[in-house]
Amino acid sequence: MTKRLALLTGTVCLILGFQNCSQNSLQTSEMASLNDVSVALPPSGGGDSASTPAKVTYVEIPNVSDTVVEGVAAKASELGQYRLVIATDSGRIQLVDEVNTVIQERCLSAGSLSELKTILSGSSVCAAPVKSADMCAMRYKPAYASLYANETRVNLGEERDSCGTGLKDLCGGLADVFQAYVSHVRNNWTAMNCE
Repeated sequence: MTKRLALLTGTVCLILGFQNCSQNSLQTSEMASLNDVSVALPPSGGGDSASTPAKVTYVEIPNVSDTVVEGVAAKASELGQYRLVIATDSGRIQLVDEVNTVIQERCLSAGSLSELKTILSGSSVCAAPVKSADMCAMRYKPAYASLYANETRVNLGEERDSCGTGLKDLCGGLADVFQAYVSHVRNNWTAMNCE
C-alpha cells in the first residue's frame, strides 16, 4: 500500500511539475513575442508577396515640421529636415536633424507602444503592382514612414512616378491604420513625456 501511495504521489508531482514548466514556457514565449516586432518583407528581387520575416528595431517618421521644435528657428524652406526615430523595444522617440544629431527625446506611453507593436507584429509589407500606362509622369511622393528591419530600410508609401513604381506599404487595411498612427505621433509627439 505504501509503495502504491509513493508511486501515486510521485506521479502527481511529476505531472504537476511539467504543467508548471509548460505554463512558464508559454508565458515566456508570449512575453518574447510582445517584445519582438517582426514584419514579413518582400523578397529583395522585388516580388509582389512578402516572405522574409525581419525584426523591426526602429520606425522613422520623416518631414517633421520645425515649427514644433522648440529652440529651432522656424523657416518654411527648412521644413522636412527633422525626423522622429522610434525604438520599437522601448518606445523612446528621438527628434533627429539631417546630420543625425538628437535634438529632443520623448517616449511613447505604454498603451501607444503596445498599439505600435500590435499593428506591426505579424504584418507584411507588400509591393504594389505598377499601374499599366503608356507613359508615367515624373512625380515623387515621399515615404510617410520607414521601417528599419535587419539592417534594411523599407520606405512605406514612397512612389517614384505616377504609375506607382517602387510603392511598398503594409498589406491590406493595415496601411491605413499605420498611416493614422504615424499621423497621430507626428502631430502629438511634443506632448509625449518620458515617465
